[in-house]
Amino acid sequence: MLVTAVECQECNSIVYSRADGDVRSCICGSIMVYGGQNHFRYDAPANSKHQVKKIKVNLSLAQLYEDWDSMKDEFGLITENQDNEVSNVSYTC
Repeated sequence: MLVTAVECQECNSIVYSRADGDVRSCICGSIMVYGGQNHFRYDAPANSKHQVKKIKVNLSLAQLYEDWDSMKDEFGLITENQDNEVSNVSYTC
């Protein structure tokens, strides 16, 4: 599925919200996303280097919700050193 995400170019992480009540931040804390995919919102300082993009994750909305609801936190934040989720992601523009 395609999800809306924000890439923080300051810490080289990508963050997306998994469910309506989910609030996630990038590694450096500059970018915050919330609202899930149905009500996606983000906050970032005006001078921050970031890019909103669509990414494809090989997960269902139910899997993302379960990850958030169970507090496993395996998904929603992609870092340079993270192999687990990167294999499930492709980028689109």
